Amino acid sequence: MTTLNLFLITFVLVAVTAAPQNSESDLPQINWGECPQLEPTREDKENKQQVILSCLKEYPPPKPEDAPSREVLNKHYIDITACALKKEEWFGEDGRYKFDRALSQIKQKGLKPEILASIMTEHEYCRNEALETFSEDFISQVQLYQNCMDLRISMACGIKIEPLPKT
Repeated sequence: MTTLNLFLITFVLVAVTAAPQNSESDLPQINWGECPQLEPTREDKENKQQVILSCLKEYPPPKPEDAPSREVLNKHYIDITACALKKEEWFGEDGRYKFDRALSQIKQKGLKPEILASIMTEHEYCRNEALETFSEDFISQVQLYQNCMDLRISMACGIKIEPLPKT
């Protein structure tokens, strides 16, 4: 699963989990631009939901009545991210993120050659930036890499999140 899919699915699933009365049509829609093959399948979404729900059982969210600080909420986000990445085996035996696996999954999506070439170049930039910026903090490496790739894939593909119509 690409990093963009991981982020977007997590965004949608957390929103759905936090507000189960909402249907998928109540959420902003994603326009996949020139890369519709990046859209996760129903099975991808269901699998990700199970991983996130499993991680939420291991790391329950802070209670609103405890008025959690930004630091507490950020730690929870990091715990859930790390848990999901571990469950999906995104770390090697050395504990490092499998950057090559991320690129391999992108290559398998059948993107237009010019888009793929751009994304491959950006992968190297994002990977190097993450490794240099956070040489020993693997979770921060992943977060920087994924954010970097999400931005660059969105730009290369013209992906946009469409707001819901105002009611």
